[in-house]
Amino acid sequence: MSPNGQAFPATPAASPRGGFRAAWTALALVAAWLVVANLYALLSFNRFQLPPDTSLEWMGPHSVRPVAPDWDLVALHDRWDAYWYLDIARNGYSLRGGDQANVVFFPLYPLLVRLAGLVLGGDLVLAGWLVSSVCLALAAAVFARLVQEFHPGIDPVLPVVFLLAHPAAFFLNAVYSESLFLLLSLSMLLAARRGRFWTAGAFAALASATRVAGLFAGVLLAAEFIHAHGLRGLLTRRVFALGLAPLGILAFFLHHQIVFGDFFLFFEAQRKFGRDLAVTAADLAVKNSPGLVVRLLDYFFLASALAAGAWALLRLRASYGVYMLVTLAVAIGSGSLLGAARYTMVLFPIHLAGASLRSPALRFAWLFGATLLQALYILCFVNHYWTS
Repeated sequence: MSPNGQAFPATPAASPRGGFRAAWTALALVAAWLVVANLYALLSFNRFQLPPDTSLEWMGPHSVRPVAPDWDLVALHDRWDAYWYLDIARNGYSLRGGDQANVVFFPLYPLLVRLAGLVLGGDLVLAGWLVSSVCLALAAAVFARLVQEFHPGIDPVLPVVFLLAHPAAFFLNAVYSESLFLLLSLSMLLAARRGRFWTAGAFAALASATRVAGLFAGVLLAAEFIHAHGLRGLLTRRVFALGLAPLGILAFFLHHQIVFGDFFLFFEAQRKFGRDLAVTAADLAVKNSPGLVVRLLDYFFLASALAAGAWALLRLRASYGVYMLVTLAVAIGSGSLLGAARYTMVLFPIHLAGASLRSPALRFAWLFGATLLQALYILCFVNHYWTS
């Protein structure tokens, strides 16, 4: 802090020309990745005719539908949770559907899909694919700009490469909310680091209307606010910008109160999806060898994310580490360790960690291993196998 109470800039800002060049390069990388990843997905889907997945305890011929090979590229992006987002976009929220209901899925992404579907003649799967792909492209551009301005020791495009090489990256163009959340959380951080906390608070509110992890983006925002203004800043009017962060999730819960008469319906419905804030032996059970692979990969991604969070806390920026470790602590305590690859993928410091490796051999090993796992995950995803 300077003597007059103003925060020193963390690093020298990049020139606008250099920043935009990095953003355009990131956009080009996303375009290339979308072509290559989707071509691979289409070819691999039609190369194999796999039986239904049986890797988890609840899976069987009657609980997992087999998917017949076809050449419909758009339909490849409609798997697993895409069903729930599309159901919300078509029909709104309801408690129908047996034990599980769509009320656990946040509203902003299906709202955008519904709006895009109106333009595309009602094809909601195509709308979801395009919304996710556009959000991914914009997130990559914002990520490159963030690194260009505030992490000059890192090649601004390299974290985007690590993001696109992540094993679960295909979810970023599927009918899922990951790319939208990544865009909003990165935009929030960029605004906060520029000192624009009201703008950052608005992005945080939108993030909390996209995923429950948006609440933890609010933790990152608060940490950045304290870094910029000190603890005394919490006693000024500027702190009200932080109050925007939870408005998205509060509006979602208020909708549940008005429509279903239960402000905390989300938590009750989450239990039907195996997330009850208690880890039991059943949550860790291994059914067979495929199930063992699923568990081992989940543990690997959790351990890797925890290591990256500790590194960010100690070596990169404390707010980044706090954000990661709080998010991971809640995920671990949610009652299910499944899906670690997808949940950790949107924690951007992981990709900064990979890009910060000084050894070319280690960077190559990381990227090569991640790319091989991404090929496996795409193959599983399009064939309706459990991926993350």
